[in-house]
Amino acid sequence: MDPVLLEKLENCKTLPSLPAVAYQVIEHAKRSDTDSALIAGILEKDPALAAKVVALSNSAANMGARTIDSVKDAITRIGLDMTMTLALSFSFAKAMYDSQTNTMDHQSYWRRCLVSGVLGRVLACKMGQIKPERFFLAGLVQDIGMLALNEIEMDRYGVIFHSADNHSELAKFERSEFGTDHSEVGGWLLDHWGMPNFYVNLVKNSHRSAKEDLHIDEQIVIFSGHFAELWAQDEKPSVMSKLINESNKCKLFNTRQITEIVDEVSAQLPALNEIFETDVQTSFSVGQLIEDAKQQLVVRNMKLMQDLAKARSEASEAKASEEQLKEQLKKDILTGVFNRAYIESISAKAFKHSTENSRPLTVMFLDIDHFKQVNDRYGHQAGDTALKHFARTLVKAAGKGGYVGRYGGEEFVIVMPGVTTDIGLTIAERIRDFLHRNPIKVAAGIMIPICASVGIATHIPGQREFPTAERLMDAADKTMYQAKKSGRDRALVFGAA
Repeated sequence: MDPVLLEKLENCKTLPSLPAVAYQVIEHAKRSDTDSALIAGILEKDPALAAKVVALSNSAANMGARTIDSVKDAITRIGLDMTMTLALSFSFAKAMYDSQTNTMDHQSYWRRCLVSGVLGRVLACKMGQIKPERFFLAGLVQDIGMLALNEIEMDRYGVIFHSADNHSELAKFERSEFGTDHSEVGGWLLDHWGMPNFYVNLVKNSHRSAKEDLHIDEQIVIFSGHFAELWAQDEKPSVMSKLINESNKCKLFNTRQITEIVDEVSAQLPALNEIFETDVQTSFSVGQLIEDAKQQLVVRNMKLMQDLAKARSEASEAKASEEQLKEQLKKDILTGVFNRAYIESISAKAFKHSTENSRPLTVMFLDIDHFKQVNDRYGHQAGDTALKHFARTLVKAAGKGGYVGRYGGEEFVIVMPGVTTDIGLTIAERIRDFLHRNPIKVAAGIMIPICASVGIATHIPGQREFPTAERLMDAADKTMYQAKKSGRDRALVFGAA
């Protein structure tokens, strides 16, 4: 770090400061003989801090059989390490929130810190870390160096902060202006406070380029920052595009896993908003965002292909990227089954093969009954859960020879080459029976059943045939609507008496 900048940091009297309780907890965090009763006594000296630790230990993420109301009970439920980590998290949160950021946008800064913390814990759980709560604190404080830079270089830092279009650009501007960035300054500040090296090093490395060979701890904190940009930036498709690229490069998360991570963070935000007294919201559809990002990747990839055509040595890389994108564009992002365009392509090919080889082809249209009521009563997240549950049921029932696609909304299609009407009807009844026996969980203690209306049509060359694949699909679709009109939750066959 530049000696002049370091001297300013060491002599600055207005840097964020921790409460006395936090310093005591830090000292005990470094010891192997820490006593639970002693920690409880330290935390109870700060009633507000103790109340927040107890509240978070009662939250959904740490739910127990009963509500607890003391720090001692919190230690018993979630363990001494996690209790101390939560205490430090709240202490740092207070120091960061109370800091007079002046030229920075305090609210946007604080929201990003909190989301990064939640993401740190979620990612640590996803990646099998033993103590995921440590990554809540690491994610929360990874940008604390911004507060320090703002204090010692208020005028210059305000210009940099508001000139940067995103977090990566901000770090680049910092290095250009000060010869360092806020991750290094943040590491210095944590070390200055006596924090364990685990946190000091993670914060120092939190803005490194994502690479496959990085330690898993570093990857968690780096990606907590990448994911947090979804809540911080307006150009969300571009953020998602970069996130997908970085994930692919490190071989960490596919688009389904990215969706699961965002959904899990969204589910935890209401409780965290209440405890931390903030208002972070997920104001975007992650499924649509990924689709938009994919389209951006397609456009970008096409341009890349045109450019790379001039360089034969790079042609193979472009082709591999193109094939990967083509494969991604076949799938419906929410459910993982084929999308409408691709299932129609499969249907056309299967119809041609059926006609040329005199083999039966059965198409099944399925629609979830009263799906709007699920969304209206339990929310869109419950509706998404129902769609994913339904899609998994269809894939299992269709087997290896069937092709499942989402046709639109809650309507699905199964294309089954070589399957007769009788077998198709048996599969439909198997699907209905499975749905009856397996309601979906939409919230704690709330299970709802779903059922479906099914229409079946079979193309048999030379016997009961259709002129085109489109007419076959249309017959199954109309039969499904007949099933709905005749009472729902049933399977009907096209042309049956």
